[in-house]
Amino acid sequence: MKKVWIFNGIPASGKTTTAKEFAKKFPKAALISRDDLQDQIVSGSVRPNAFPKEEAAFQTDMNIRNQCALAQSYLQHGFIPICDDVVGENQLAIYKELLNNNQIHLVTLNPQLDLAKKRDKQRNNESRFYFQQSQIKRGEILQNLVLTVSNQGLWIDNSTISVEETVDYILKNVEQSIV
Repeated sequence: MKKVWIFNGIPASGKTTTAKEFAKKFPKAALISRDDLQDQIVSGSVRPNAFPKEEAAFQTDMNIRNQCALAQSYLQHGFIPICDDVVGENQLAIYKELLNNNQIHLVTLNPQLDLAKKRDKQRNNESRFYFQQSQIKRGEILQNLVLTVSNQGLWIDNSTISVEETVDYILKNVEQSIV
């Protein structure tokens, strides 16, 4: 059975950095970031949990479906797809539905919230998430969203370990990541 990986966590948890390092462990792997798909919307983009809520939910759903379509294409061409997203139980259900003929692995990076905020301050302004009070509240909302899948997949507190150590831990605990 072919494998699809989903790297999950709040903003600035290390998803993209860890997923890229993880991808290097395979001869052929591709990173599919929902943020990157959202950024492709040039006009009318509505970020997750923004307003209008209906449009935000629609675009979130659409981008997950696009991730799954890309994942299927990469699988057909011999690549291991690695999706990068903020996933709750509703989002995970979409992945499971659309990728149901594959083995799905969920890895949730769960650093301490204060560390994620500190990491975020080190990003360039365009990539920053926790830059104002309303975003801090959104961060807490997203943390609660991620917690809806706390009983699924592999959870890692990567607050005190390096990216390389995190990747090694994932590779040693592959079975725990299956959802």
